Amino acid sequence: MKRDLSQAPERPRFALRRAGLLFSILMLCAISFSAAPIAPAHAQSVVRVSNDGGGSLPARLNELRQLRNSGQRVEIRRGYCNSACTLYLGLENTCVSPNARFGFHGPQIATRGLRMLPDDFEKWSRTMAEHYPSQLKGWFLQTARHSEKLITVRGAQLIQMGVPRCG
Repeated sequence: MKRDLSQAPERPRFALRRAGLLFSILMLCAISFSAAPIAPAHAQSVVRVSNDGGGSLPARLNELRQLRNSGQRVEIRRGYCNSACTLYLGLENTCVSPNARFGFHGPQIATRGLRMLPDDFEKWSRTMAEHYPSQLKGWFLQTARHSEKLITVRGAQLIQMGVPRCG
């Protein structure tokens, strides 16, 4: 069915002006709010880590990049933090409790029994070490990276190596 648009009622002009004025006000509000320096809501939150077994290095590195950009504080107060989890220790806003446990080992291929090629082992060992404070980095490169089994360290030992203690 065809509709004859010439018969459609005209919109009153004041309605169009009011809509234009409302649009202008909304745009001004949007511009003023977007220009205001507002910190992200999550920037003040705390990430509490416990009983983290580690996981994929590339995935953890991506998470660390996001945490570093957000400025979120990371607290490792209880339980364990193993393998890739220990990379949190290199973030500026990370602290540990003396009783938390940390497990270190060298980089490994996800498939058990397969050995990593020497160049890959060196690359991933160095990548991991770059995420540790200086003293811990040295210990990791000399000792822990050569272990296939977890070497467990208490938070108290990490605090002695320069990792900040949670207050």
